[in-house]
Amino acid sequence: MWTGSIIFNNKLGPQHLHMAVRLPSEFVNPSPGQFVMIRPARGGEPLLSRPLSIYQFTRNQDHVILEFLYRIVGQGTELLSRLPSAAEVAMLGPLGNGFRIEKNRSHRILLAGGMGVAPITFLAQRLNDLVVTKAELQICLGAKSCAEIVGVERIKGFQGLMNIVTDDGTIGSCGLVTDLLPDITRGCDPCQTMIYACGPMAMLRTLAEELAPTRIPCQVSIEERMACGLGACLGCAVDVHNRRGRRVKKSLCKDGPVFNIEDICWEQL
Repeated sequence: MWTGSIIFNNKLGPQHLHMAVRLPSEFVNPSPGQFVMIRPARGGEPLLSRPLSIYQFTRNQDHVILEFLYRIVGQGTELLSRLPSAAEVAMLGPLGNGFRIEKNRSHRILLAGGMGVAPITFLAQRLNDLVVTKAELQICLGAKSCAEIVGVERIKGFQGLMNIVTDDGTIGSCGLVTDLLPDITRGCDPCQTMIYACGPMAMLRTLAEELAPTRIPCQVSIEERMACGLGACLGCAVDVHNRRGRRVKKSLCKDGPVFNIEDICWEQL
């Protein structure tokens, strides 16, 4: 368990916040897609930590900085949102299995729905060093409305093509982020392409259905509630197909949250 100090915890809107935490330099370098379990360090309810995906990681000479984008969805995140600068937080991590970066792929497509933008941005930051031209990296963001789109300015700083889609069309095109798939995957070589995605379950299920005929590989980070973050409580178990094709249960926190899209038993979700 780590103890960190909040550098800032800024509101981006009524429900969205951007937090930065300073931690000791011994904190292990995280991979995109990994997360931490975090809670206020000094008592209070609720006692359970909350999972937050890592938005950015910076290593300095004598400390590291972890950044998070998060949305108030319950009592735990509401409590986090009220923490001021210099307040201490208790943190366990980095946890889980993140995205696998395959350097031999020349075309990478990133899809983020809602707060899926946090791990996708961290991944885009890592991939930015691998791409030579903008066409090699495409980033697609989707949300309900312009008020739900966060983190755009940081993504604009990466080398890549960016598309924004909102349900009501208040920013970008009108529709769902998965509506972009036919155009952005047209002519893609499955051997040279990798899709990475994070977002609501309905979005990922649609993605699985639409990608099945294309044979384009895809890694998805599944967003679900977690209790322990270590796979001990089995509260975040999902059904997946193992290498022998048998259905088994895996913990999102320990075995995921990133899985190959074809391994998930989507009909059970």
